[in-house]
Amino acid sequence: MRITFNRSGNFLELSDGWSTTANRANEFDIPRDRVSEATLQQIRDFLRDARKGLEKENDAPPSFILVAPATDGIRVYGGDDQVRYELLELLDEDEDRISLTLSVDYALVKTRENFEERLTDYFTRRGVDALLVRFCGPAESIELRVALPLNWTVLQCAAFSDTLAMLLQSDRLNLKTPSGAYALVSAGAPVMVLGEAESEWLEVKRENYGIAVESQKYEFACDVASFANSDQGGLIVIGISSAKDDSGNDVLTRVTPCKRGSLNIQRYMQILQDRVIPAVEGLRIDVVPIGAGDIMAIYVPPQPEEIKPFIVKGAVIGPKVSGSFLSIPHRRGSDKWAMSPEAVHSMLVAARAVLRGVGAGGTPEM
Repeated sequence: MRITFNRSGNFLELSDGWSTTANRANEFDIPRDRVSEATLQQIRDFLRDARKGLEKENDAPPSFILVAPATDGIRVYGGDDQVRYELLELLDEDEDRISLTLSVDYALVKTRENFEERLTDYFTRRGVDALLVRFCGPAESIELRVALPLNWTVLQCAAFSDTLAMLLQSDRLNLKTPSGAYALVSAGAPVMVLGEAESEWLEVKRENYGIAVESQKYEFACDVASFANSDQGGLIVIGISSAKDDSGNDVLTRVTPCKRGSLNIQRYMQILQDRVIPAVEGLRIDVVPIGAGDIMAIYVPPQPEEIKPFIVKGAVIGPKVSGSFLSIPHRRGSDKWAMSPEAVHSMLVAARAVLRGVGAGGTPEM
């Protein structure tokens, strides 16, 4: 992805041919998904170039506006059907940095002290600086301006904004969903999910998978693939203990952080790249410092039906994992199960029928 400023026409141009012209305020309006993989450093370099090209025509410094629909029921700029604007711009006092400005409506946080108490640790761990926190009415909204790390992508900015909104609107945070629980855990508040039971979308591990062992690599890949094959995705948290309750459910009871530095995101990602087909879209893995140790949150968003099922290379044959086989893991409650050969055959027959244009009654569709 390349973002360039066309000096002859004063417009923004992407490497895929898409372009847009600055408005009267020197703002470039662009959908978020057009530049989801672009880094803030790329945007900074573009804005520097655009500022030089536009400063003689208009005193307003050029800005870069990202537009995206509100997600997960988060209300930003009023209403689930409205778009949310996230403004990225050069800091006037320091053109080496990029700031993000956004507004969160219906926030429960009412004072600067309460804001800092809730979010200081979340910002510090992500290298984010709060430049402006302004409380507005009548929608009880908060306007925020923050400086972000330049190695972040636009997609990471979006995830940050989504999590930030959920944390500030905690009465709207649904702990009964993978995204809601992930928001709390990744923000350093895993204690808020204690008391929940493992389920079709939630699984916890007291300690590291032990991914030096083939069987544990396979188990981790199956856990992720089983969530990817479900309707609502899922969340795996490493560093939380569970215990059986009177009904036999595994209930989250205690945060048990792993040894600092023992959870390696790259190694876990590599396992999934090597073993899960196709790649899981939107997967997020966070290592979160808790006290003297770390916990890991692996969030699997709901996946498009057209790319399912997710297949894991290998299968357990006796005491070993054999790479000559494959598995299609699913979840039933908090348990995993492999798709039966009969189910696989039915799926293949149905797919072939669709490819041939055969209807449900067995006759060719016109």
